[in-house]
Amino acid sequence: MNLTELEVAAGRLLEEQKRLKTIDSELDVLSQEITQDPKRNEKDQAFYALIGLDWSDPGHQDRAAALKRERGDVLASIREVHGQMFTGLSSDRLIVPLDPIPVSGGRSFTFRFRSGATFPKSVEAFSAMLGIPSPLSLGDVTISEDRVVVAESDEYFAKKKLVDAFEDLRKALKRKLS
Repeated sequence: MNLTELEVAAGRLLEEQKRLKTIDSELDVLSQEITQDPKRNEKDQAFYALIGLDWSDPGHQDRAAALKRERGDVLASIREVHGQMFTGLSSDRLIVPLDPIPVSGGRSFTFRFRSGATFPKSVEAFSAMLGIPSPLSLGDVTISEDRVVVAESDEYFAKKKLVDAFEDLRKALKRKLS
């Protein structure tokens, strides 16, 4: 799998997780409303009868049922995205589109993504899955949305550390997703 494909999947995952939080918050509010509905409905019915209008149920139960169905759909979507990411990360090699020639910074090498690409959603999703802050620090390797910095003064060893770090990242994410 290419990191670009993971970026798309990570973006979808983050959106679905935000959607799930919104639904859960709305369900919490509705749950409180439903608890108070019997008292309110009785008073509202009496009020509407007094003013000569027909009272209608606010539909909290129906809205809660619809939200629960939507929540189930979102959870299914999250499972699907996790499956896509697991499949991609389980493959033999994750393709990370880095420029092959790093920029030397004396005691470190900076590898930029080709064509000025950035991967903010992937880094954010990986950070959340691993429970570590962004940018991702994996030993001597720091992965941010637009570059990878390796603390190493020799280019050969920098490349080796970079490959090892992505392999460790792939294994850690694979464990988390399985």
